[in-house]
Amino acid sequence: MRCAKAVRFSLVAMVLALFVPVASAAEQKTFYLGPDDLPIASLVNSPRGGEMPNFDLGRDTQPGLLLQRSVGVLDEDDETRFQQWQVAISDERLVGYPSVVIWSAPADFDPEMGGEFSVKLLDCSQRGDACAVLSEADVTIERGAGADWVESNVALDEIDHEFGNSRSLAIRVVVSETSESDMMFAYGYPKHRSRLTISTEPPTGDLEVAALAAPAPFADAASDVERTRRLLSPPVSASASTGPGESISQWVVPLGLSTVLLTALGSVLVSRLVRPGRHEQRFVTRRGVPISR
Repeated sequence: MRCAKAVRFSLVAMVLALFVPVASAAEQKTFYLGPDDLPIASLVNSPRGGEMPNFDLGRDTQPGLLLQRSVGVLDEDDETRFQQWQVAISDERLVGYPSVVIWSAPADFDPEMGGEFSVKLLDCSQRGDACAVLSEADVTIERGAGADWVESNVALDEIDHEFGNSRSLAIRVVVSETSESDMMFAYGYPKHRSRLTISTEPPTGDLEVAALAAPAPFADAASDVERTRRLLSPPVSASASTGPGESISQWVVPLGLSTVLLTALGSVLVSRLVRPGRHEQRFVTRRGVPISR
């Protein structure tokens, strides 16, 4: 009987726990740098299968994308000097910690050459122009490291930015004019999953943190490309009533309630299973025969 009650209490606790929201370690959204189109491509939900091809057959014979050195301005229109990936995010507020993982190497995998490039997080029109810089960071590849693809991890400061109508979240890569070499970039395929991640918690590890740049003014531009509306999952993409940090704090109360509830159910369960003096069998003798009470 006691065992049956314990099983019932356990089942009730398990069912209730399913309906109590519990915060995960960190909510995040990841976009991969898509392999299609130059110099404006898409941020996609997953990399493509197979081996990475040479994206620019007219520039070199190596796989991936070769970018020449540039002064790095946003109005750069030479397709050989920048690459941009973007996703539509019209009329949305974006709150979180962005970080970028990108694979690169000096031109022709020359180990005697180093390289420098910048990663810019942008608010752009859906055409890919009229951009405002939200944050940016510089990346350096040391001499001797470029005999193969090098993975760089770049953390950007927390952002709280509202996108207007027909706008896009974008990542732009530009090779610095002071770089020793032009640079190659690998992305879009399983071996080299270059990506943008936006998380409710700051990234951990030895990541370089970039300074947050104030958005530059941009001119309104009518979009001539229709894209499917992609919304960032809450709490990364928050409503206008959500302030900085609230995307994490909104889980605190539900988590506390779930902890109290599960603790109480556990106490009841333990009290049913173990009572003082009841865990030992007591015997009396009736006519010389041991009887259990």
